[in-house]
Amino acid sequence: MKAFMKSNQIPGAVMAFSINGTTVWTEGFGYIDIENNVSTHKDSVFRIGSMSKSVTSALVGQLMDRNLIDLNAEIHKYLSTDLYPFKTFNGSAVNITVRQVMSHTAGLYRGVSVEDFDKLLLRRADNVSHTIPPFNDEPLIYKPGTNWSYSNYGYQMVGALIESILRNTYENEMQKMFTQLHMNSTFSERREAIYKHRPQYYHLSDITSGTLVKCDMIDELISYEGYWPAGGLISSAEDILRFGNAMISSYKGTNGFLSGRTVQELWSPETRGMSIPPPLNTSEYAKGWMIMKDPGLFKQVIWHAGDITGVSTTFHLYPAENMVAVAYVNLGGLFVQLEEFTIKVAN
Repeated sequence: MKAFMKSNQIPGAVMAFSINGTTVWTEGFGYIDIENNVSTHKDSVFRIGSMSKSVTSALVGQLMDRNLIDLNAEIHKYLSTDLYPFKTFNGSAVNITVRQVMSHTAGLYRGVSVEDFDKLLLRRADNVSHTIPPFNDEPLIYKPGTNWSYSNYGYQMVGALIESILRNTYENEMQKMFTQLHMNSTFSERREAIYKHRPQYYHLSDITSGTLVKCDMIDELISYEGYWPAGGLISSAEDILRFGNAMISSYKGTNGFLSGRTVQELWSPETRGMSIPPPLNTSEYAKGWMIMKDPGLFKQVIWHAGDITGVSTTFHLYPAENMVAVAYVNLGGLFVQLEEFTIKVAN
């Protein structure tokens, strides 16, 4: 790990593994705050980036077990047209299903970026649903169900579906799930809140090389309340191990968090025959989870990564081996290297 950090100019990192539900290794490396010489704690609470999609997917799984959502239903069964209108593609009306939104096959706008600053980033959202209308005039990229394109906006829509069905905020409903799983260091991040061991975030001055610098203020503003379902959660490595073990146990029918049938559905790929561009082409995409095509020494590798400004993360489940792996670094742009490194350690 120290050699990996040195070769990639990583300030701070956490890595953790559990086997058979027991944590066998969790350790912090380097610094979460270089300016103040603060060492990384093993319980440091990192932004987990797009790993948030897997956590959001599990909450949808609870709705599936309660028969409150149907993945094959058109989204407007649950979502008001005031929030998101019916769409057309090439002049013809099309339906968008929950399944398509969760698997990035709905043809939706990719998601919030710096270019969207004037539309959304200056506005404080009271809930996830409020972040949908500013982009609801964006045209579909392709006919739903015919192709794949990663859409953070799609997972904001998943959050809006949750809010519509449960008549509560995404933040409140996620907190219930975190409490159920004893994930006491996992939160829908609020910039003004105080979280113990929260890192500072860094990037390289010209993205792939150069000197280490702190993230810009404009980058900090991208992490806002409406982004929670797609990439705005924060968590400790130990909490993500708990979450991963709950998923594996549910898959095997040994706990009551989710039914085995539901986990199998969430982990069932939706992209076979579709073109997924590098670097994600090594996997198929399910519903908030990536399924590795060639798991090597392992029977299955179920995973997701996160890569937002100032942080790279990865999260691997090895169900046959009852093993879970988590890795965080407070440097952006490294999820591919981090994912490959985590596989190497797992092997």
